[in-house]
Amino acid sequence: MDLIKTLEHLSTAPGPAGAEDGARQVAIDLLAPYVDQVTVDALGSVMGHKSCGKPDAPHIVVEAHLDEVGFVVTGVKDTFLTLTALGGIDARLLPGAQLLLLSDPPKSGVIACLPPHVLSPEAMKKGIALDDLALDLGLTEEEAKAIPLGTPVVYDTVPIPMGDGLFCGKSLDNRASVATILFVLDQFRDKLDQVDLTILFSVQEELGCRGASPALFALEPDYCIVLDVTFAHTPDTDKFKTFPMGSGAAIGVSPMLNRDLTERLKRLATEQDIPHQIEVMPAKTGTTADMSQISRTGIPTALISLPIKYMHNPREIVALADIKSVASLLAALLEDMGGRHHA
Repeated sequence: MDLIKTLEHLSTAPGPAGAEDGARQVAIDLLAPYVDQVTVDALGSVMGHKSCGKPDAPHIVVEAHLDEVGFVVTGVKDTFLTLTALGGIDARLLPGAQLLLLSDPPKSGVIACLPPHVLSPEAMKKGIALDDLALDLGLTEEEAKAIPLGTPVVYDTVPIPMGDGLFCGKSLDNRASVATILFVLDQFRDKLDQVDLTILFSVQEELGCRGASPALFALEPDYCIVLDVTFAHTPDTDKFKTFPMGSGAAIGVSPMLNRDLTERLKRLATEQDIPHQIEVMPAKTGTTADMSQISRTGIPTALISLPIKYMHNPREIVALADIKSVASLLAALLEDMGGRHHA
């Protein structure tokens, strides 16, 4: 498996929350060779099922959400389209940003903005709201009015390599975790032969973890391991709440997570010299792990996170070394759980 190419395929696939079709098909195509069967539930979450053939094997779900933040068309203003957000969007970043309207065929455009030459000092300091912005697709007013309301829109970003082993692109929250799971299936097959495994790529996480909840309810696993992203260090962040990029997997510690699984992760990372960090979350994790923990009668759940720069922005950055650390730790845990199910 070529990790860079896999990241490129996943990153560029359009899949905003509630309209994950493009990303779902890419995920299915990439997942199918590694599992016995792929199914899609009523909300559109992808599930890949892989049985080890042992009657007493634990059933483990490994989950990562498939959707990305985006927008939806709400109206027409002259020749421009107005938008509202799907997920958490910082409108300050949008003027001049390149977006892709998911029409048939898709159309590229930019968020309208005034050049600094005509802005007053007061306007330069003023905050920006999404309601004040509009998408310019180069259309006439008649063509703009023909665009159906509710048409989804995503960032239009070409992925690029950066620095020493970094990858930059859109939707790496959480497609980088999807790529990590595929990397485990490809590179660590020998560690997965003692468990019944379901790979869950859930939808609508950015709208409140809506896809993971019904999927986990239906699957009834013995355990769930969630992969998501967390915040990497940048100059303006709190160093006690962020993690150095390239320093490894972030192991979640929280009342919402199963203590035994968390301790197993820490032990395995230490024993196998896997680069790792500890992420303490005193309340909710803000991930689909919160839904897993209370599904049905409760699912013992662990969380492994990947540090990412510029989350929910048109260009997010991950380190390939961190992806490989998360993959190594996930594979080690699955092997350990297969051999120590009743421990």
